[in-house]
Amino acid sequence: MMLARWIIALVLILSPLTVRADSSDIEHRCTVMYPSMTQYFAWKDCVKIQAEYEERDAIRRQAEERKRSNEEAARPCIAADIPRMESLALKVKAAVLPDVPLEEVRAALGLVLGKQGDIEIPENDIRERVLITTISTQCRSDFQFLINVREGKDKKIRWLRVSAENAPAGYQSKLHSEFGREFEAEREQQRIQAAQKKNEEEYRAQFAELNESRQDLLQSVKVSDVRTLCDTKSCATRTVEFKITNVSKRPVVDVSFGWMFVPSKSAECPGELATNERGIGSVLQPGQTEKKTIFVFNVPETREARLCLKVTNLRRPYNWER
Repeated sequence: MMLARWIIALVLILSPLTVRADSSDIEHRCTVMYPSMTQYFAWKDCVKIQAEYEERDAIRRQAEERKRSNEEAARPCIAADIPRMESLALKVKAAVLPDVPLEEVRAALGLVLGKQGDIEIPENDIRERVLITTISTQCRSDFQFLINVREGKDKKIRWLRVSAENAPAGYQSKLHSEFGREFEAEREQQRIQAAQKKNEEEYRAQFAELNESRQDLLQSVKVSDVRTLCDTKSCATRTVEFKITNVSKRPVVDVSFGWMFVPSKSAECPGELATNERGIGSVLQPGQTEKKTIFVFNVPETREARLCLKVTNLRRPYNWER
């Protein structure tokens, strides 16, 4: 039995093989991997696969060498063509507007570049779209600007990004921020700046209100059309009707009043009165007039008594009260 196996192996070894003339190194590597005579078929497959791999690798290296040679030969041409490509990239940047549909952006870039780009669905978000187009060199080279315009779920343009693909040595590859715009980031920055500006304005307004003198504040409201009505039985109980008007340029709130009766109409009213009628929560806008009614008790019964009525307190409303 053993002798028969050796005879079969010897016959297989003597069979003709289709191996390239320079395949001795391949045969040696496969022999190391499959040293036994019984592994002949595995060895033969190894030689075939390795030979095909070496051939493909040689073709690849030759192609790369030709590409490097062509790129090197094209360098003077590319250097002269880059200003044209960069000028087109700047025109693309100017043509992309943030608040227009992607189809309009494609039409605008078509006018700039003389060709229509493709609108595709990006792999990382099926709800968005991206316009893809290029600016290719006019030289014998694969060098180009890859242009991506991304549209968000809200149908607003998120960004314009331009990258240099297959760039020659000495020119920045990949993303070129000078040719792109981050519209989404710009909108967020504008929102933050607007919020900061609003906060600053509110702070200045509140600071101004704090610095406003109490006397100036009290003069913001004018009292007019004062009328007192005696009760049917006695003037010791009276109804006071009057109007208040905000004569300032800003709202006021919580307008309170002080009142008293002096013995005669010729008597002077005091410079200040204590508050005995508090207004709570009522906002009076600039120029607004409001009717008021006060019921007073235990006042002099004589009709000669004079009513002294003044605004004694108020304040500017907070922003949420306006």
